[in-house]
Amino acid sequence: MEHLSEPAVSVVIPVYNLESYVACCLDSVRRQTFAGFEAIVVDDGSTDGSWDIVRRYADADARIVAVHTQNQGVARARETALSRVRGRYVCFLDGDDWWEPDMLERMVAAIEEGDGYDVVCCGFTRVASTYRTSMPERLSGATMNRDAFLQNIVAHRVMPSLWSKIYRRTLFVDSLHHYVMPMGQDLLLNLQIACGVSRVRVIDYVGYDYLQRAGSSIHTNRLTFDYCRRFAECVADIFSRNAGSLDPQQAEFLQIVSDLWWYVGYVSKSRNRWVGREEFARRLHEKAPRHWRALRSIFPRRQLLLFRLDRRRALRPLVVILSTVYRWGESIERRLTR
Repeated sequence: MEHLSEPAVSVVIPVYNLESYVACCLDSVRRQTFAGFEAIVVDDGSTDGSWDIVRRYADADARIVAVHTQNQGVARARETALSRVRGRYVCFLDGDDWWEPDMLERMVAAIEEGDGYDVVCCGFTRVASTYRTSMPERLSGATMNRDAFLQNIVAHRVMPSLWSKIYRRTLFVDSLHHYVMPMGQDLLLNLQIACGVSRVRVIDYVGYDYLQRAGSSIHTNRLTFDYCRRFAECVADIFSRNAGSLDPQQAEFLQIVSDLWWYVGYVSKSRNRWVGREEFARRLHEKAPRHWRALRSIFPRRQLLLFRLDRRRALRPLVVILSTVYRWGESIERRLTR
């Protein structure tokens, strides 16, 4: 197959020690009903047979570009791939996941419809050894401007991943910073991208298959208080670097939403110690009540209740009991909907 001079879509695929999965991933790319793409596969210093598999696929299909680097993590692997993209649009696909055959066709059609969009988001399917659960975007059918997209990304009302979206390549400016964090790297990049968008669309389509496996980073990284603090610093840095385009009050509110989302996640884990006297927690407890009405429209009541109870150390046992009950309820609900 001839090498495309100007592919419509550049697909970014980071790979690290995925020899059991990457062939399925690349097969799904090659089976796309939309043929005008290039797939830039960055092997991040794999120590298994991943690189041999990637090279074999690149030899068989000129649309697949194989790049080998020293191990530096997924953020740097994506950064390497983005430095090589040539398409009008950019999509992300993790090396252990795969696409439905019409994924690119549907996403390109959606981003080009009407006057065009900057970003289009779709749903995904959560895949495990014993189940498959379709996860449509909760805001399916919505269109939004920059401010709405920023708030929905920060509040996780739009899936904060990179891999369930298609972007205009022009959004990936040189000033984008790839923060190396154990979790939330996608969200941090999406926050920066969101500062430069005008029109975003969420479509009622599920085309991404997201594999749940024990060795993936989402299952091996633990949410710690130090992480909450470091993530807040990254978000503050993003808003500081985009101060010229963001209203200060808007930036303050978005910071609170982000901090609260991760901190409640920390608080709700029974094994985590009480940290209510730490500066980060005290500052959040001080600022959040100023925006209580707006926060109630974003967060479930149970999360806000846990946060309010967390202010007193003596109530930590109650927080643990309530959060355990909530987790059981959510687990039962997920099982019933499979």
